[in-house]
Amino acid sequence: MTNQEKLLEIRRLLKEAYDHYFKHGDGHCKSAEGQISVHFGNYWEDGDDLIIRSVEIYSYVFGSTRLHSFKSIDEALETVKQWHKDQLSIDYELEKIKEKDYWEDYYKKYPEKKIGLINPDLKIDKDYWGGPKIG
Repeated sequence: MTNQEKLLEIRRLLKEAYDHYFKHGDGHCKSAEGQISVHFGNYWEDGDDLIIRSVEIYSYVFGSTRLHSFKSIDEALETVKQWHKDQLSIDYELEKIKEKDYWEDYYKKYPEKKIGLINPDLKIDKDYWGGPKIG
């Protein structure tokens, strides 16, 4: 597989994973989602050759940070394959049920926590000035 084909595969896998996330997930994301940057060496390093020095993928939704740096296209492709596999394996309906069960159990244990909320179903704390606060 050529580097161009690998980059196209990365784009395809990211698109499928994002499509699944945006169809079923909460939609929380950043505007640069899925941006891929390929970095070549500078004038002195590469001469006449095009040597890929690193690949970066911006993804707030997938992975542990916003910007993910890889030493090669192969490394980036393997990571994106894992993101894709993980994302498509999520059953969002089951996750909603688990979250609902969690909060019901939580408020059974700590009923006093439910009193300070504007809307107990949304769990928004009326005294939190920075926006909605969970829990």
